[in-house]
Amino acid sequence: MRRLGMPIYSQKEWLTRLQTSNYIDGPIDIYNQQGRVVELEKRVATLLNKPASLFFPKGTIAQLCALKVSAEQRNDTNVVLHSMSHMVVDEYDAYQTLMGLNGIPIGACDSPFDINDIQAIEEKFATVSIELPIRRAGFKLTPWKQLETMSYWCKSEQVHFHMDGARLWESACAYQKSVADISELFDSVYVSMYKGLGAMGGAILAGETDFIDACKVWRSRLGGNAFTSFPMVIGALDGLDNRLKQIPEFLTRATQVARLLTRFPQLEVNAPQTNGFLVFLEGDLGELAKKAKHLNQKMDLQLFSQFSTFPTTHKHMIEIQVGADHQAISDEEIVEYFTLLLR
Repeated sequence: MRRLGMPIYSQKEWLTRLQTSNYIDGPIDIYNQQGRVVELEKRVATLLNKPASLFFPKGTIAQLCALKVSAEQRNDTNVVLHSMSHMVVDEYDAYQTLMGLNGIPIGACDSPFDINDIQAIEEKFATVSIELPIRRAGFKLTPWKQLETMSYWCKSEQVHFHMDGARLWESACAYQKSVADISELFDSVYVSMYKGLGAMGGAILAGETDFIDACKVWRSRLGGNAFTSFPMVIGALDGLDNRLKQIPEFLTRATQVARLLTRFPQLEVNAPQTNGFLVFLEGDLGELAKKAKHLNQKMDLQLFSQFSTFPTTHKHMIEIQVGADHQAISDEEIVEYFTLLLR
């Protein structure tokens, strides 16, 4: 099935992609030693202009390590993060339950927090985490000037400034900055290898050498030191070679798709800030879901995954994302799809 968002490959397709990679030869990594994993870590550290970086099989583990180490270094378990951060919404508060940390969620559900929100916090805290963009708040980005202000404040107050950069590659296009320019504002940076870059999985955490060395210990404690990671690593290196340069197209297409959807008065369309945005609509949920499933099968495409709710409205929400194979779906097909869905 053709997908507007992140492609989903079959097992056979994944194996073919690995076999045709320029990185298929070479020594295998064993427990993240030697092999291509070292090459990937060095390459991403250079891109982010950080002294050191570390590979993880999953971003959840990378960020648990980052928050735990920053807390240990400051002897303070308080973490400031957005109330709609996926660490709060999607990970069952693992940073609190597993790591013994205490979250201080701030910010409105549909917009980023700013320096005034941070300065209004009465408790002391070790870390401020910024998600770029905040997916669950509608893929919203913190304004650049606010990022600079918060970075300066954290440095002056000796607070660790962490980037939850699962979509940093996409955010850089929106800011019209290099990933190194954005990374410079933060003490530590997590980036995903599979979302925009299209790997089978994996994440990189980057920062100062002593910080990364401490995170390496926690990676093992949390079961993140896999026997071998080469399928994910090969895909990540391929993504840096091929997919990274395509990402600006995703933002351009997202803007075009949003403009198409504004033709429909039944839809409330958020203006994209990155390659993803939210759309709201009313109607019978069961009927809409049934029609969407039928259209997906009939037209052999998927424009969104499901209908869901959003805190500030009674309307149904869908999430539109643009990924690597978006060209396979034409503007005309998108208009036809929503015409039939809303009829």
